[in-house]
Amino acid sequence: MKIETFLVIHITFSILITFYASSRKSHLGLEYIVVLLFVPLFGLLSLAIIEYMNIFDKQGKVAIDLDPINLGDDILWKPLKSFHEKGDLVPLEEAILINESKVRRRFMLETLYSDPYKYLDVLNIAKFNDDSETSHYATTTISKAQKDFQISVQKLAVEFEKHPDNVSIINQYIEILGKYIKSGLLEEHLLKNLRLVYSKALDKRLQLIPDDRTALVEKVRNFVDLQEYDSAFETSELLRRKFPLEEETWIESLRVCVEGSDSARLMETVNEILRTDIVWTKEGKERVSPWVKVVLK
Repeated sequence: MKIETFLVIHITFSILITFYASSRKSHLGLEYIVVLLFVPLFGLLSLAIIEYMNIFDKQGKVAIDLDPINLGDDILWKPLKSFHEKGDLVPLEEAILINESKVRRRFMLETLYSDPYKYLDVLNIAKFNDDSETSHYATTTISKAQKDFQISVQKLAVEFEKHPDNVSIINQYIEILGKYIKSGLLEEHLLKNLRLVYSKALDKRLQLIPDDRTALVEKVRNFVDLQEYDSAFETSELLRRKFPLEEETWIESLRVCVEGSDSARLMETVNEILRTDIVWTKEGKERVSPWVKVVLK
């Protein structure tokens, strides 16, 4: 077969399959067309196999190992409620793992219609799903979220620069920085840079409102995440002086000692806890119980 004839056939099939991939009947994403165009013959064969597997519902049979993803325990059972307020509550993570593609796609779409920002960590898993549509939905949502965060941060950074003493702007800036940091969308070096920016914004907030307990707690946690344990401990001491009866004060103080592997400060903090008449909740007692082996009031 002449090369010209082969190219004509290849281009013809590429055009036909592009139209097919754009139709609702197809399970193929348009990103697969790149393979078709640049890998003659083998690309066509690969797409045919993928489409066959999708049609006969053979995708998603491979188990996904969640252990290396390092998710917190709370993420594993987040309920996803239908945006029509009907039906049962279903864990989104479980829906991602089901073999039934229609069910999986339906729950992915419901996530997009409800509040996708609550499920960014789960969507980070879903974007690697074998089902092309599930992966596409997740990737699209994550990309949009990242763009929205970047635009919001840039906009508020400019406003913060222009009006450094405006409490409302500072609060909005701190809120969006905190959400972006906790979103799981940032690579390590970008995450560290954003934490440094977050620290400066918190400092400005505390400069204007020194007794802001929430800002102090966030500052302690941010220093811990930056592994700046001496600064975290100094801030936790300030938190203890200002709010000595609040359980959150002591939970954060213990966190600093444990994360920083500082046994001397840990013993000192535990002894202070025993000497202080702290107002504890049941949950608070449970959180400190591994270090404070007494019956708390």
